[in-house]
Amino acid sequence: MKFGKLKSLVGAIAPTIGASLGGPLGGTAGKVIADVLGCEPTPEQIGKAMQSATPEQLAEIKKAEIAYKERMAELEVDVFELENQDRQDARSRFASDYTSRILAIAMTFGFLMYIYIVTIDPEGHPMELVNLILGYLAAQISQISSFYWGGSHEPKDD
Repeated sequence: MKFGKLKSLVGAIAPTIGASLGGPLGGTAGKVIADVLGCEPTPEQIGKAMQSATPEQLAEIKKAEIAYKERMAELEVDVFELENQDRQDARSRFASDYTSRILAIAMTFGFLMYIYIVTIDPEGHPMELVNLILGYLAAQISQISSFYWGGSHEPKDD
């Protein structure tokens, strides 16, 4: 099951469970959320149930988050450490591959060139399109920076 897409949706309410959804504990975290929402533990069903969740169900998810944190502490499992190890593994896999570096450099260069071109002749470009492209490129640069230098993720304390 692929729960990665639900990570941010669930993470807004239950950060520990949300972080677990994208990693090796995804199935367990998905079952916890599905039990609270009363649906099948599949990403599609949980996504639909989250979109129509009642305030009472959201409160139950918060309670499940606390119980999940306690259970992970009993088992000495640090969900955020597992997530960081997963990122480090991805970085180490690409350490000897120059493809990602070349793409990162090309994307950064393209971003800077686009800003330069738009700055020189701002009247020659429709602003809606400029904003759309700048937003997309800025998001890509953010992803590249996070990959190479790490994100600014800090676990939330409740």
